[in-house]
Amino acid sequence: MDESNFLQENVESSGSDRENIEPEVDGGQNTDENEASDAATSNMTQTVPQVIWQPFPNNTFVPRKQIPTGNGSAIPHISLDRSCSELDVFLKMFPRSLIIFICQCTNERLTILKEQKRVKDNVPTDPSEIMIVLGILLVMSYNRVPNMQLYWSANKSMGNEAIKSAISRDRFLLLLSKLYFNDPAKSPDCSKTYYLDEVVACLKKTFLQGRSDSLYQSIDESMVKFKGRSALKQYLPLKPIKRGIKIWERCDGLTGYVYDLNIYAGKETEQLDGTLGERVVTKLCQSIQHPNVSLCFDRFFTSVNLMNNIQYAAVGTCITNRKNLPTFSEKLCARGDMEMYSSNTGLLAVKWKDTKEVVVVSNCHKPEVGMVERKNKDGSKTNVTCPVSVLFYNKHMGGVDLADQLAGLYDIDRKSNKWWKKVFYRLLLTSVVNSWILFQDIHHKKGPLLQFIVPLAEQLISYGRQHATVKRRRLYGRPSKSVMSLQNVGDHLPVEGSTRRRCHRCHKMKKEKRTKVTCSQCNVALCLDCFTVFHT
Repeated sequence: MDESNFLQENVESSGSDRENIEPEVDGGQNTDENEASDAATSNMTQTVPQVIWQPFPNNTFVPRKQIPTGNGSAIPHISLDRSCSELDVFLKMFPRSLIIFICQCTNERLTILKEQKRVKDNVPTDPSEIMIVLGILLVMSYNRVPNMQLYWSANKSMGNEAIKSAISRDRFLLLLSKLYFNDPAKSPDCSKTYYLDEVVACLKKTFLQGRSDSLYQSIDESMVKFKGRSALKQYLPLKPIKRGIKIWERCDGLTGYVYDLNIYAGKETEQLDGTLGERVVTKLCQSIQHPNVSLCFDRFFTSVNLMNNIQYAAVGTCITNRKNLPTFSEKLCARGDMEMYSSNTGLLAVKWKDTKEVVVVSNCHKPEVGMVERKNKDGSKTNVTCPVSVLFYNKHMGGVDLADQLAGLYDIDRKSNKWWKKVFYRLLLTSVVNSWILFQDIHHKKGPLLQFIVPLAEQLISYGRQHATVKRRRLYGRPSKSVMSLQNVGDHLPVEGSTRRRCHRCHKMKKEKRTKVTCSQCNVALCLDCFTVFHT
């Protein structure tokens, strides 16, 4: 397939995803607003019989769905063998067509800059130079210095040779400031996520094409740190990242591979069916390609209506005052105590006491009990009874958290007033993490993320240097006179000139002395008394 047409096909196939990005609740009030939205649940297009709960379910209870069987591992769908490099796998997740598109948008920004400020030497960029920029961003993620300009420092302990030899400082800063991901001519009625719609649409398709669906997946929210001004910014006071842009993600519960994602576009004014959590889960489930999949999600998403309507096996924690939940006893006494209810629609609701009480609703579990090990205050360990649905939830829920952890290990934490640049950095690292997971699956061996991201950054820079039209003209900037005075001392010879000039060294010592003698290499006037001292 022609690479120039690949991005357009991605956009057309995922256009409906961008148009239906989920509406917002106010940051930090997810639980309360989800409860308030329960009033709209009765308007869901799908209708189910009235839910009737029975306490103390027996073994004759049949859940609505069955748990998938198998080892849960997924298979790479990309056509690469063990001889592939890190760059080959990365370009399957972050395709060349997307790099070409970013290059075209960036050139449009450079053209606007040239017209506004009349910059003569504003040379357009090309896709290979964009690859250099991406590679340098990855280098900066694991090799940190206090200031970005210091990567081009002449100090050997601070400057980075790979960066200095690839692109000049001013050129990199220009491209980074004008890096753009959509047409600069934005229409007035565009979506709130206009700046990243094309990038997200492309990555959503490549992520789905790269790997088969795993049996156990989780859905949760991810936060990208951002403290600037934006209508998309959320405030969640109980989260580690309190202010930022929210992204809904569906990930592999075991490896953290991101299958699908949607940027949270904010609250919409039109009337919508169901709670926000229900709509998020329904939206992310539309891209699941295999029916034999189970899902885990937390109490923000879980509702009885969702469990009755979802087409996949699902387990989730739940708020006790959700609509149509059974009425549990007020308080459980000891750790390991539990209370179970089954419904006529094939749902199982369990209230279990660990350190605190937790309610779990499942549409794929029977009322079975297992054992879990807990530590006492004196350090001893005891076995505590635990519902099987809770054990299943604890084992497979951490996929999104794992993806966040991996993407945050080498975060590109550069200050920016543009929210879409911060989100792009996260999407870039998500592509790297997905590529790393596929690389391990292809080579059948595991290794730390750093051993993947370092050669990937070097290969991006090397490929860009070989094919970029804008070449690095010189490796270093103009050296200072003090540095020049110490280079090739034997080649510095005194030459008599035609005019008398101030002695460079005497002038620094505030002495008025003129001479016709100059250094043949330094082009500095020096009297005979200062010539030797200046060059030693």
